[in-house]
Amino acid sequence: MSDRPSILVVGCGFPQRGLVRFCQSSGLHVIGADRNPRAIGRAYCDDFVAVSTDDTAAIVDAARAKAVDGVVTCGSDLALPSVAQACAELRLPFYASPETVERCTHKDLMRAAFAEGSAPSPRSVVAESLEDGLASARALHLPVVVKPVRGWGQKGVRVVRREDELRPACEAASAASASGAFLVEEFIAGLEYSVNAFTDGGQTRVLAISERIITHYPDPPGITFAETYPASNDDGVLDAVADAALRGVRALGVVAGPTYTQVRHGPRGAFIIETAHRLGGGLDPEVTLLASGENLYARIVAVALRETNWRPPDVQATRHGGAIGRFLTTTPGPVRSVTGVDDALAMPGVVDAAVYVNEGDTVRPLVDGSARTGHVLCVGTSRAEAEARAEAAAARIRIEVT
Repeated sequence: MSDRPSILVVGCGFPQRGLVRFCQSSGLHVIGADRNPRAIGRAYCDDFVAVSTDDTAAIVDAARAKAVDGVVTCGSDLALPSVAQACAELRLPFYASPETVERCTHKDLMRAAFAEGSAPSPRSVVAESLEDGLASARALHLPVVVKPVRGWGQKGVRVVRREDELRPACEAASAASASGAFLVEEFIAGLEYSVNAFTDGGQTRVLAISERIITHYPDPPGITFAETYPASNDDGVLDAVADAALRGVRALGVVAGPTYTQVRHGPRGAFIIETAHRLGGGLDPEVTLLASGENLYARIVAVALRETNWRPPDVQATRHGGAIGRFLTTTPGPVRSVTGVDDALAMPGVVDAAVYVNEGDTVRPLVDGSARTGHVLCVGTSRAEAEARAEAAAARIRIEVT
């Protein structure tokens, strides 16, 4: 048994890759947990258990069997409720209660909290059946967004602009929802922003706001293609976006821990699309670190290890004038070869580059976030320079499919 503090990281796919790497680099004994034994983060683990990230009982059993000092997760709403509940059962620290996590992962409860707390969010209706969904969409008037009450990775999310798209969208949202219920809400025109913040003692501080560049609607359904910093040169826009996010955090009753809020800002102002009580899964912690110098991975690990027993070796970093986390996408098909990652890493301003698939894997169509195939993370003296470096680095990486 290792004499290092041990931590169970629930989820080893690309949304948790950064967390697993951070734990390893901090000298912790890292135990990964994921249903997929080939998950990309497994390479950074000292030990591994093959369990589903939403199986609370299996997570509790694994934590007890490995006698871990703490349990963490970061980039997935699938894993978040099970980890919060597992920590409560194990009497291990976690930054949020299961009840608060439930409000932040069930979109109907989230919208109700926003309404009660006067946080700006789109008008929405919960639909229990296809007929409810069709009627609600027509009452709100097209375009509308249709999404599962509880979902992740943009699965089952559609923007409906035409009447003939409505029925398939409602069917897809219902099929992707654990309960079959789904939301129909008004579409908010404008640019999309990611607000990364951390709450201590009920006081929330915004660390970084990035512009969320998304894939085109209606299909694929607004999957993050890149997070870019700075988000805007207009301080008024950024102030409105930050204010909306903070009002959402208060409405949800968040008293501690990270929040990741998606906000749209357009002609009608700023509206909250959703707030997650976790770190963002789209390279948001990495972009936040490069923009603000604050390491969100260190924050949640310190909570999990009761902080007094463990201190990260270095939680600060240099702030950069521009930063971007950009995902790679590839034509679907069997992977024949992967080249160019080392070349990309050697280029100026490239902080990280990774490919999530190997020779023999199959690239799936880009219908949800899990089908992205890699990323580059770059910095520059400005956003334009960071974006140019990301473009050049991405061009070096070749994922050949047959």
